[in-house]
Amino acid sequence: MVNWSGIEDIDAVPTRIWLCREKEADEWQPLRHVDCKALNKDPEHPVVIENGRATADPTWGKIRYNYIRAEMFLTSATWFMKTEDENDSKKTVLIPMEEGDAMVVEQLYQNAVYAASSYGKGIKSIDTQLPFTDGKYRVELVQQSGQYMMRKVPIGWFAKSYYLQRGYGAYSLEGEDDEDELGPVNHVVFVVHGIGEALFAKDDMKFVLSMKDEMTRFRIQIQRRQIEAWKKACETAKKKGMPKPPPPNRVEVVPIIWYDRIHSSSNELMQSLQATTLTTIPALRDIANDVVFDILMYLTPNFCYDVLECVTDQIIATYDMFKKNNPEFVTQGGNCSLIGHSLGSVICWDLLSILKEEQTAKKNEHGVHISKDGFSSDVGYQKYASTEVKNRASYGSWGPSLPKALDRRLPFEPDFALFLGSPLGQFLTLRGAHPVFDELREASGENTEISPFTLPCNSVHNVFSPSDVVAYRIEPLLLPRGTSEIPPPVYLTAQGQGVRLHVKAKQLGDDIRRSVDSTKKSMDIFMAGLRDQASILLKQMDDRNGGEAKRAKKEGEVESDDPWTFPLAGKQRRLDFQLQPNLIDNEYLSAVTAHGSYWGNTDVMDYVIDLTKRKEASSDDTEIAEAPKSEPLDKAKQL
Repeated sequence: MVNWSGIEDIDAVPTRIWLCREKEADEWQPLRHVDCKALNKDPEHPVVIENGRATADPTWGKIRYNYIRAEMFLTSATWFMKTEDENDSKKTVLIPMEEGDAMVVEQLYQNAVYAASSYGKGIKSIDTQLPFTDGKYRVELVQQSGQYMMRKVPIGWFAKSYYLQRGYGAYSLEGEDDEDELGPVNHVVFVVHGIGEALFAKDDMKFVLSMKDEMTRFRIQIQRRQIEAWKKACETAKKKGMPKPPPPNRVEVVPIIWYDRIHSSSNELMQSLQATTLTTIPALRDIANDVVFDILMYLTPNFCYDVLECVTDQIIATYDMFKKNNPEFVTQGGNCSLIGHSLGSVICWDLLSILKEEQTAKKNEHGVHISKDGFSSDVGYQKYASTEVKNRASYGSWGPSLPKALDRRLPFEPDFALFLGSPLGQFLTLRGAHPVFDELREASGENTEISPFTLPCNSVHNVFSPSDVVAYRIEPLLLPRGTSEIPPPVYLTAQGQGVRLHVKAKQLGDDIRRSVDSTKKSMDIFMAGLRDQASILLKQMDDRNGGEAKRAKKEGEVESDDPWTFPLAGKQRRLDFQLQPNLIDNEYLSAVTAHGSYWGNTDVMDYVIDLTKRKEASSDDTEIAEAPKSEPLDKAKQL
């Protein structure tokens, strides 16, 4: 009996493993097992892999992603060269062997296996060396510590030897098993990135994930939490003697990447910007050019148009491709939604505003502004701030200012729009949207079931970290200007769950503090009333004609028992949601990472899962967009 080392695949015919890498300097990584099987079944034609997210073309050695502009190198192998990782000597890196060399190694291995069997004459009876076709290396069968192994050895000098391995060995890709357990896709979420993606996509920013990798991880984590919740539900059903619930449907997360539209090196504006940039402290100036530049450019009508057109075209193309790969998605009632991070939330808002304009029979002068000369940006705050007329709302706008109308619109009405770390409140303020909302409220009369201004989707959610310096609230803009009491944001929680214990303790402290402040205010009002009464009595004593006391009721002193409602879309109650703080959390230290922390936040993941499964739930469970009724934060008037 011969003992072998480095033989992971003991089958008579080795299974071909397919691998990919993004750059030539990267390590080769194996594809999912199911994708390897699909490629081995048809290795001569393009094969759709990763549940429709990519197409592998063995002929050209490429993997092209179907929903984003990206591709990877593709190869396959049955034999691998083993080497040490440059950064970790304990880690082994497998390098796939070329097909011709692998055939030579396989021939020597098969000769040795036959010679060592009962039909052969022993390994010593065969030639234990065979040359490769390039003439620079040979493969030899060596014995060490009682084990036989294959080794690639140079024929000349000053070249490295490699031990060889048959088969890749056991491996498991993150999220592969979870995705296979889930049902078909019933919700597609298009995610629009924000500022700084041009910086994060650079090769020297390896410590920051690209948008593609970030969304891959986000999707995997969502699927993992779906499976965990489903398995718990199965255990509960088993204990109660109930049938096993069906697995949840899959949620597809598709990144929409627009930064290259305005950061192209061929862009004349970018060339001018690079020419005028000082050469000192280049790292910081790159951050300024790649991050701050995005916001400044989006404030100009022409580049705002370019970005909106780019995002719209990508969503349309991706949506069409997705329907082609999943023909039953529409017929089975699949839904689409939008998530915007940072500046991406403003882009999503503007796309919905454009869609609203398209759906409205009579165009609204406060919606999407089209400049007649094609270049003017004198709308919103520019006119709003420089005008002294009484009716300032006539100069405001909630939508973007564009040089011309977009040729195409969103191909669907989103189920929900989720804004993460959004500066939208600041943009709407600069556009002069607040007086516009006030005017719409006054014109709506008694109809307060829905907001006088609505977006064409079922719900809108503005989620932010309290330490995120880029994020702004939206609810105050939907209240009348001058409102003295603005409701605090609602803590973000998953459906059926309350806030964490340390947050409840903080809430209790805040409630006690507000109660004390309210009591002090009431006492001040009471004492002021006593003083007023004393003054009146003294005046009556001094003036026989008497005088009638008049007291004015101060605005804002009477509270309403009605909860706050901000139904910007649909009939949800609240709009602004705040992430729950950590047990030990310093706002100033957290501010450094807060803006990029949303994708790894489990509360955000659970909330997205709740939103995507809303239509599957019964009508009693559809109010997930509103604040948890067990955790009231305040009372006030209905918008």
